[in-house]
Amino acid sequence: MQSEILSIGTELLLGEIVDTNARYISSRLRDIGVNVYRRVTVGDNPDRLLTAFKESLGRSDIVIATGGLGPTDDDVTAKCLASALGRGLYFDESAWDSIRQSYLRRGRLLDETSSSARKQASIIEGGFFIPNPVGTAPGQGVEVDGKLALLLPGPPSEMQPMFESHVIPLITKNFSGLTPIYCVNLNVAGLCESMVGELLADLLESSNPTVAPYADSGQVRVRIAARGADKGEALAKISDVEKEVRRRLSPYVYGKNEETIEMAIGRLLVRKGLTLAVAESVTGGLICHRITEVPGSSRYFKMGMVAYHPEVKISTMGIPPHAVHREDAANEEVASGMAESVRLLAGAAVGLATTGFAGPEGGSDKEPVGAVYIGISHKRIGITAERVIFSGSRSRIKVLAAQRALYLLYRLLTEPDKNRG
Repeated sequence: MQSEILSIGTELLLGEIVDTNARYISSRLRDIGVNVYRRVTVGDNPDRLLTAFKESLGRSDIVIATGGLGPTDDDVTAKCLASALGRGLYFDESAWDSIRQSYLRRGRLLDETSSSARKQASIIEGGFFIPNPVGTAPGQGVEVDGKLALLLPGPPSEMQPMFESHVIPLITKNFSGLTPIYCVNLNVAGLCESMVGELLADLLESSNPTVAPYADSGQVRVRIAARGADKGEALAKISDVEKEVRRRLSPYVYGKNEETIEMAIGRLLVRKGLTLAVAESVTGGLICHRITEVPGSSRYFKMGMVAYHPEVKISTMGIPPHAVHREDAANEEVASGMAESVRLLAGAAVGLATTGFAGPEGGSDKEPVGAVYIGISHKRIGITAERVIFSGSRSRIKVLAAQRALYLLYRLLTEPDKNRG
């Protein structure tokens, strides 16, 4: 089955919001064995939207559109699909009752005579409405010449429950013989995408399962995907390749699928009976945020602080003034001192610290913008520090620095000679 996704809304074209719907729909269609042929973004323009529907219906078996189902004049999705099919719209009492119930759930009054509200109950002739359990606007669909066109609301919080409850069952019922694609993603830190590609070069030529690395916010993900009507057989193929990928990339694979490096660090700290404290300068609290996003992190995370101003590094953390006030104020002595100080202040087993220049101003000839020092203090092993240089925007440097710091902590916790904790 070939499918297309139409993301509708001028706000998408203007870059005012990110199209997370297309990503979600693509991944869920993949899961049930439907190929996504194309993803198209169209503004709230009737002529262009009409053309987009005609082209998509001419190419694909399934067309899924999101957005443009609201009550305002520029919400023209249903009207344009009806025109593309040569059909009209009719007022659907079931859809209207769904809207009425939505207003009741929210404790709001519905003006039964409002033309804008009633507009949302306009369904394409020969079509059907899809209940919206969260918002106001119902979805709808129509089958024509063996093809299926579906219209869903734009807000992800409304679209996703409708997709799970109604769209997936509808597709699997209408189209038999779908062959699902099963995927596993291995999360890799400490290697760039090109290095991962070189280490897995021959595996990247495989067709079933397929292997593909891709960069993802300071790390690399390796996707292993297999297609098969028999789930067990497909997963067995994935398992064999996964073992080989892990063997080649060891010890850089820290997790699988949605597992984050902070989750892996948390498990290691609990297993080893260690506690952690963090002092951040350049990363501004990103590391602490990520660590505390993990449920149960209070078992091992004792304290976090953002020591941003030079005087705070001196007065609160005890960093020597000469190290803080020199031209290259981000340096190994500061990073190491912050890591040791926060560990002692918190009474933790491990201290982690970052300092550096995120830009766009600052830095020096010796330490340019993007230079970051990461310090780690371990109660038994001692203190280490690493210098890294990142490029890009201020926010990108901060994100990459946080990711690198977490990776260095993970590596310390997993090195064989340090497994005793």
